[in-house]
Amino acid sequence: MKKIYLALPLLLLLVSPYSAQDTKSEQISESDIFVDKDSNYTKSLLKIIDDLKVIIAVRIGDIEQKHSQLVLLKPEYKNKHTIVTEDTPYLVDEGYESNLLKYISFIYDNNKIKEVKLESRKKRIFYEFAFENKTMIINPTDVMSTEVILTRFDEEQKTMIRNISLDNQIRALRLVESSLRNAFYRMDVMIVLIKERKDRSNEYQIDI
Repeated sequence: MKKIYLALPLLLLLVSPYSAQDTKSEQISESDIFVDKDSNYTKSLLKIIDDLKVIIAVRIGDIEQKHSQLVLLKPEYKNKHTIVTEDTPYLVDEGYESNLLKYISFIYDNNKIKEVKLESRKKRIFYEFAFENKTMIINPTDVMSTEVILTRFDEEQKTMIRNISLDNQIRALRLVESSLRNAFYRMDVMIVLIKERKDRSNEYQIDI
């Protein structure tokens, strides 16, 4: 009986380090497994990510300001505004004739952006059941929680930006930043064109 009591603490000592190691491993996200957090390279990547987050916040503010001007001319865009960024009716993708549509949409709440969606829709022309949709759902208050969804006719994959590698986080954030910047320019051009058309119409009206 005494031998059993002595063996029990020894067994606990042998098991506990592995349990602690498993717990620690569970706390490491997929993006950190191969990362040396103390290296200069990792620190430089994290700085780039922080800088991109700041720039994205600025872009969001710029678009909110531009949106407040746009809704004066187009009230129907008050709550939602979708901008088509690419519409390719024909392309050859992996040997198949396909079409591709890309767009960015903004959901507003009291002139503040509540949600941004980046979406692409790709579909085979002669095999319409074979489609591929990619979506980024961006929360302006926490861009790292951006949800990334890949939907194909036979599967769906989901992840978040914070759960991917640092290199891919940078790629994703750069895409978000450039998409917001392009959307701002498109909104600016839209305002100018709408105003010019309105001015021409008014000019004709007063030419009595």
